Amino acid sequence: MRLDLRWVLAASLLPLAAAHASTMTDYAYGFALDTKNESEAYRVALSPAVYAASRPDAGLRDIVVINAQGRPVPFAPMPPTAPQVHAYSLKAKLLPLPTSGADGKDSVRVERTANGDIVINQPSAVAAALKPVQWLVDARRSVAIDHIDIDALDSEHDMQIQLAVEASDDLQHWSGRNDGATIVSVKRGEDAVDQRSIPVGGEPARYYRLRIIDGAPAWDSEHTPAVELSGHYTDPAADHAASLQWQTMQPVTSSASGNGHDYDYALPARLPLEAVRVTLPDANTAALFQLSAQAGEGGSASWSPLASITVVRVAGKTTADASFPPQRVQHLRLHTDTPLLQAPALAVAWLPDEFVFLAEGGGPYRLLAGSYAARRADYPVAAALDSLHATHPEDWQPPLAALGARSDVGGPQALAAPKVPYDWTKPLLWVVLVAGALAVGGMALSLLRQSKREDARP
Repeated sequence: MRLDLRWVLAASLLPLAAAHASTMTDYAYGFALDTKNESEAYRVALSPAVYAASRPDAGLRDIVVINAQGRPVPFAPMPPTAPQVHAYSLKAKLLPLPTSGADGKDSVRVERTANGDIVINQPSAVAAALKPVQWLVDARRSVAIDHIDIDALDSEHDMQIQLAVEASDDLQHWSGRNDGATIVSVKRGEDAVDQRSIPVGGEPARYYRLRIIDGAPAWDSEHTPAVELSGHYTDPAADHAASLQWQTMQPVTSSASGNGHDYDYALPARLPLEAVRVTLPDANTAALFQLSAQAGEGGSASWSPLASITVVRVAGKTTADASFPPQRVQHLRLHTDTPLLQAPALAVAWLPDEFVFLAEGGGPYRLLAGSYAARRADYPVAAALDSLHATHPEDWQPPLAALGARSDVGGPQALAAPKVPYDWTKPLLWVVLVAGALAVGGMALSLLRQSKREDARP
């Protein structure tokens, strides 16, 4: 009986083993995934080796993640995430804004420099002599301010004032942030009251204005206290630029082209490039480059323009950048009409595609890539992540699973079209037709001979 159960168990495992073997051999290469930090889901940032393993015509759908049992787990591109929120804190001086003259002719003009710094123009000493009732503060960038804290005042005088807070990005158009914040400073020993924090809130802005509604401050224009701004900001462009991966390359070939010179560069794979940086090695050099990308393969390849880049090096090491919409590129060409003693260095930048998979079935997990026929199924991973976000902190993201070295699975043959077995139907049909024709001809010849013998009889 035990022997029978073993045979039944072995027979039941045969389909699983066959499916495991099929999944493994359908893909050319495998990459171990480091998932030391326990989680319900993990992110994977594709490396150049994965891009090189994937077929260009597959659109990254010939990539799967398998668990310890060799079964594919839910795996899909990482959904877009909210911009990263950065904490912000700045200590700054309040800039007193003098009151305009009574006749209105000595109005104070507030302007900005090229980098946005505040410049207060006072046409005459009359305006400067008047006691200010409002102050400006420059946050140095567009920030959502939560609080403005006024430094402790070194003054023996008690103070209670009411301030309004307004915000602007251009010093021309202002919007309210707090219509009446009360500042109190009463010195009574242990019973002292000191309230110097102003709640702000609202949309991000660079400039903030404090304006007296009621009361008189315990400071003047010459002894204005500092303030500390506390809040947060988002900067998607800077975060995106910081996430780019850069690689510097030297040309693999260089050749004369018309009146100029071509420098060709080869990337390790078709990467989603979106920026380049050109560096001239020789001092006191200037050149205009035309950057092109190769489209197509083999004899059908052509070059399409990406950007024009002017590089000037007259003092130290100078580089020039160019950006363009992301596109999968492996071969680049720099063309210039300027004679150069040495080839320029070309740095390329790309943002790796990120995928996410659910930790189903237990690890270790492997990423398989590169297949002629196999394609990843569509999984509702975004819905699963929404459920996970509901049980984690607001800024939670699946931890990153690092990719290991590449190893062969199905091998390069998994990338090639399978060999079609020879079709013996047509040759066999011809053999049957020829045999039939010969048989018919033989029968006709036999009948003809028989007819001649009958005619020859007396």
